[in-house]
Amino acid sequence: MDESFSPTIFLYGMALVLAVGKAFTLTIWRTLPKPRPGLRQEMLQAWKNRRLQKQAATNAVQPPRKEPTADDSSRTADGSKREPHATTPAPIDRRLTSEPP
Repeated sequence: MDESFSPTIFLYGMALVLAVGKAFTLTIWRTLPKPRPGLRQEMLQAWKNRRLQKQAATNAVQPPRKEPTADDSSRTADGSKREPHATTPAPIDRRLTSEPP
């Protein structure tokens, strides 16, 4: 039997080489700059920002509404009971958000 070559030492050596190589690779990948988000995600974010800006602009432009008062003679007691006091929010389109439904 040839004593100059030991398979055990060879396997341990290869494991050490692979471990050191992987450690260096992970260190290099961690220091690299992060890639930009995908086009779909970027477009969704741009759409969301645009929608919020338009909503803020329309809310700032609209004149304040006159609040109904108790002595308002144009309203009847029955009519005020049927109208809701709180508005219902618009439904959210789940396709435009990144959150799961």
